[in-house]
Amino acid sequence: MYMQKIRVFLLGVFLLAAVPAYAQMSDSAIITYLTEGVAAGKTEAQLGNELLSKGVSIQQIQRLLKTYRSGNVNLSGMPSKISKLDDVGTVSRRSDAPASVDESMDAQPPKADKDQPAERVAGKDSLSRKKSKLYDKEGKKIIYGHNMFNNPRLTFEPNENAATPEDYVLGPEDEVIIDIWGVNEATIRKTITPEGRIILSQVGPVQLSGLTIKQATAKIRRSLSKLYSSDGLDGQTQIGVSLGKVRTIRVNLVGELAVPGTYRLSAFSTLFNALYRAGGVSPVGSLRAIDVVRGGERIATVDLYRYLFDGRQDENVPLQEGDVIVVPAYHALVGIEGGVKRPMFYELKDGETVEQLLAYAGGFSGEAYRGALKVTRKDGRQMRIFTVPSDRMGSFQLVDGDAVDVAVTAADVFANMVEIRGSVYRPGFFELGREIATVRQLIDHAGGLLDDAFLGRAQIIREKQDRSLALVPVPLKGIMDGTASDIMLKKNDILIISNVNEIEEKGDLTITGYVNSPGKYQFAEHTTVEDLILLAGGLSEGASSVRVDVSRRINNAASKEASDTLARIYTFGVKDGLFVSGEADFELEPFDVVAVRRSPTYVEQRIVTVSGEVTFPGQYVLVNTNERVSDLVRRAGGATPNGNIRGGMLKRKINQYERNVRTAMARMVKQGSGRDSLDAKKIMVSEIYTVGLELDKALEKPGSDYDMVLRDGDELIIPATASTVRVQGEVLYPNTVHYISGKPVRYYVHQAGGFSNRARRTKTYVVYMNGTVAVGAQARLEPGCEIIVPSRPEKDKLTASEWLGIGTAAASITTMVATIINMLK
Repeated sequence: MYMQKIRVFLLGVFLLAAVPAYAQMSDSAIITYLTEGVAAGKTEAQLGNELLSKGVSIQQIQRLLKTYRSGNVNLSGMPSKISKLDDVGTVSRRSDAPASVDESMDAQPPKADKDQPAERVAGKDSLSRKKSKLYDKEGKKIIYGHNMFNNPRLTFEPNENAATPEDYVLGPEDEVIIDIWGVNEATIRKTITPEGRIILSQVGPVQLSGLTIKQATAKIRRSLSKLYSSDGLDGQTQIGVSLGKVRTIRVNLVGELAVPGTYRLSAFSTLFNALYRAGGVSPVGSLRAIDVVRGGERIATVDLYRYLFDGRQDENVPLQEGDVIVVPAYHALVGIEGGVKRPMFYELKDGETVEQLLAYAGGFSGEAYRGALKVTRKDGRQMRIFTVPSDRMGSFQLVDGDAVDVAVTAADVFANMVEIRGSVYRPGFFELGREIATVRQLIDHAGGLLDDAFLGRAQIIREKQDRSLALVPVPLKGIMDGTASDIMLKKNDILIISNVNEIEEKGDLTITGYVNSPGKYQFAEHTTVEDLILLAGGLSEGASSVRVDVSRRINNAASKEASDTLARIYTFGVKDGLFVSGEADFELEPFDVVAVRRSPTYVEQRIVTVSGEVTFPGQYVLVNTNERVSDLVRRAGGATPNGNIRGGMLKRKINQYERNVRTAMARMVKQGSGRDSLDAKKIMVSEIYTVGLELDKALEKPGSDYDMVLRDGDELIIPATASTVRVQGEVLYPNTVHYISGKPVRYYVHQAGGFSNRARRTKTYVVYMNGTVAVGAQARLEPGCEIIVPSRPEKDKLTASEWLGIGTAAASITTMVATIINMLK
């Protein structure tokens, strides 16, 4: 069983070189067919021929090969004529083994020789091939027609389903179908024997090999006429002959092909079918001188360009058994690029000219310069350049290695173009000549001048003969009203008509301050301050009616001396949007800045809040700027009997000044370095912070330093009377302890279990309900306060090696001290 698998595998290798047939079989069907054939005693050659007629594809063979490789099949029994398998689809031959049909069939075209030296084309090195359209991404030449027979998307398989042509020549293994109808009906299927005949019942052998279908039909009619009628076929019985199963023929392909060798093809095959099966011509193969040899004589020399360019089907020569196709090397290969429609390499015959090469390349492209072209030629030692004018293109003959370059017209060179820019209705490019020859005609074709066109002067930017630029002044107003001579235009002239606003800049007007829509507004002549205030949506709440300032730039074009004055200021009074004071008939100028001031008496309400143990808690509006805490408590009805005046607390929102100070300090800390630098997190104040307040003293002495001045957003909190003290931090059991008057700090710490091992006792501090803080064990305690015991900072512990080092150093120092003492003695 194992040896049978080996034989099947060897047949799979054999099929790797087989011809891809027309009808495909599945992998399992191929393996089953081979297994049954080996069991029946068929030889490898017989099985190969049978599968050729049934058909397998390269893809199927590749899959089978991978399957056998993955199964780790031993390859030691492989026939000696096949030494190794290279890339899938390519068979390497031993140097001592002749090429055979088993090896050459169905092999894929070999890859191009990677060691081929890079050629120099038209003076360019191999690096320039990446940019040239004549080479692919790998630097290989793109030769016209060479991809015709190796493109996987194309196929040249013969159509076996078409009607059998009358000139088809019969041969051994062809199946002949004889249909009889009329008075007598029958169908006879016979296969022509290797001797070239068929055996008809009651008639005998009939020789058909070498006859066409038409001749065979006539001969069979004569042979059967006696059988169906004593007087011959009289019209009542008809006989037709057609072709059933088609035989295969053997064709040899030699020369410059991708995979030369002997191939089995359908009897309907033509030259194109054979070339396709051989993978097409090699990079040096010819498409224009392919010989078909039959019986030792050349019956045709095929030029595929006649098929590719003219559609000549007579170039597709039908093949017969034993035909030899010879593909020689090309005679001349010439590249053409630049301004042609199809730049690439083309194969030329002896004596063909530039004109014929242009025809192969599709002719000139639209941007090509047709007056002349350049031909670069190599003579073995050096290169030469020929300039071929248009009248010599039909006679200048090209040779192998020539490179033709068709120049392209520069994109920015026009023979009859002018341009107009600026203040016209339709600026752009126009044709010079016919209806446009002068400045006035160009303006008229551009729709005329816009109302804002500057008539004092226009310019023409003109190219000189050396393509440098010159400026030509244009008296525009005179040309338009007919008082000045019109100016003739030249090609590539650019007429520029400026805008009045470009010549005389008119800056925007700016309004700031207490208006509804402050910002910039476009300048317009005769605009007054009242107009600009209306454009800005009118005065907003809080605007001053007696102070509107206008600042104006100082721009004295005739001044000869510098000045320290930066701006001129105008002040106006406004009531109901109208001036009541200031300069009469005052109009704004470009770049003026109008500032509407705030009324000095306008102040938005400032709100403070009082909560906790007061008679009327809630929000209150400050009456004056120096209202104090005692005033707020009085307006709130005073504290309730349960209120803790000493524990009163004030919370305040950070203002912009404090925020700026905080940001500046944080920046300084980040820029500082060293161990003494502060921690940025410790100096950051939150948006709402607590202000230390002694409310009882503030109420006792209103207006004193204890009585703080309130500001917008403040919140005064008067808590209820408390009877506990809270202890937390580095104590054994953080706790809340009942307050006993006169008891020191250590009493409450003991109530919380005492200090922990990490407690920093000397830094114990007390936080009172009003936000103030006292430090030390002797701090005064009050109901509601909080005792906090901080922890000592962690110290890095010394390792054993560090302790050993310290001991060693101490011993050394002791020894040194003892030595010094002995010396002194």
